[in-house]
Amino acid sequence: MLKNIHTPRFVAFCCLLCLMIPMSNSQTDGRDLLKKEYPLLMEKFGDELNKQRADYIFAIDVSGTMAKYSATLSKALKEFFGSMQQGDYVSIIKFGADAVQEVGSSDVISDETLPILCRYIDNVYAKSKSKEYNARFFNNTDLDNMLHKLADDMIQPGRNNLKFVFLITDFIHDPLGVRSGKEDWDGVRKRFEKEQIDNNVYLFALQLPGTARDLDRVHKSLPQSFKFSHVAVNDGNALASWFRQRKNAILLEKFQALIAGKIEDAGLGVGPEVDIDGNLTLNVNWKPNDVYDMLRIDTLLFDNDGYRFKSSLPVVIDDPQKVDAGKFKSMSQPIWPFQKIEGYITVKASFDVPYLDELTRLSFDTPSLETESSISRIMFCFPLPFWFALALLILFIIYIVLVIIAARRNHKSFNFINGKFEVTRGGMPVTEKKPAVAKKRVDIGKGAGFLAVPDSNWTLEIYVETYFPMSLKKPVYRVKMTKGSSFKVKGSKWGMHQTPEVPRYSNINIEDYRIRWIQ
Repeated sequence: MLKNIHTPRFVAFCCLLCLMIPMSNSQTDGRDLLKKEYPLLMEKFGDELNKQRADYIFAIDVSGTMAKYSATLSKALKEFFGSMQQGDYVSIIKFGADAVQEVGSSDVISDETLPILCRYIDNVYAKSKSKEYNARFFNNTDLDNMLHKLADDMIQPGRNNLKFVFLITDFIHDPLGVRSGKEDWDGVRKRFEKEQIDNNVYLFALQLPGTARDLDRVHKSLPQSFKFSHVAVNDGNALASWFRQRKNAILLEKFQALIAGKIEDAGLGVGPEVDIDGNLTLNVNWKPNDVYDMLRIDTLLFDNDGYRFKSSLPVVIDDPQKVDAGKFKSMSQPIWPFQKIEGYITVKASFDVPYLDELTRLSFDTPSLETESSISRIMFCFPLPFWFALALLILFIIYIVLVIIAARRNHKSFNFINGKFEVTRGGMPVTEKKPAVAKKRVDIGKGAGFLAVPDSNWTLEIYVETYFPMSLKKPVYRVKMTKGSSFKVKGSKWGMHQTPEVPRYSNINIEDYRIRWIQ
């Protein structure tokens, strides 16, 4: 996700640091400026920035005419060392025809080691009484050999993942005759690629005056993962000025590297589930990290034009979880309500964190995520939900069954008039007990065809009333007086032409007569 850190905005910020940060208190004031420029990120990661450690590796060319920059280089580097955080690691490789690490291993910045570093850098160009030693360093320049020594130094155990490498040379490769043609440029590149794969490396090619004839060869010997910067230096004063600027910008680079180290691939994946009604659920799998800890599922596209997708997005989540994404609807209404929906969905997502603008200003790309998955499902294409339509269908079937039962019940002899009828007066029988078998209607009283009652002046009917089967009502028994004034059933009095519903085998009273319906 990192861009080249030397964007115009980044450079402008570094220049602002140069103007605002005093030399004696650069770390403290640099943090204050970071808090002002990146308040949300500093609130979240500011404490960790205090613990962020880095390796500083200086490869210094001492051959040929490089010695004339001794004084300005010494002053610039000593000032630079003084700006480092305690605990930062410093390594110095001196090279010419040969290369040697003369400062390293246990040389972390502290109150004890800082004077040692400064004394060393004062004497880095000093020649020896030994001609052999001087020949090794002060005549020829072997850039390939220096790169291999740099690779050796960078893999030492106990070092930091964040590394700042400074190559200070005119980039003219002039090896000893015995070395010429035996260089291993490709080999050192492969070493860097393999050995530094998990490290965050910033490499600065500080080109002192010269043709820089072999700069491109050195550049090609470095992996693309290294953040490479070429700085042409016209003279010693320009070199000192550059180091002062670098000193003031180093905290920003540490901050950037700290955040970059916390960003991991989210690994977005979705497992779509479509229910029978077309409701889409996404099983969202992703890997939150310290920087991007909130994911927003933004949009969903479906490649089948026969369906319309009503989206419930965007949805913000902080863990892998299920998301209700929306619902598919068929664009047509088929005769048969079941259709197979199939195709590919494309899900687009982004990170919903409040400091996206600050990350952009730190030269991080605005991340976006996209993934694709297939769906295949039999779908119920009906305006009603499947469960509701199924419930209605079940109820309809039950209703039809009940209608059939009601229709059969209307014709079932059990529901007709059965039993025996007898009329008494003053408690004494005045008629015989006459049986009724599956009759729909019986009449009783004066001149009645079913059961005549001598000397009576009334007539009534008991009949079965059936209903249309669709109403599901059971047949009922009713009484209607066709001659007379009134009758009583169960204590209730009814008049002429009233047709009350009566229970089966109910007794009916008319004046001092009683009609007994015997089971």
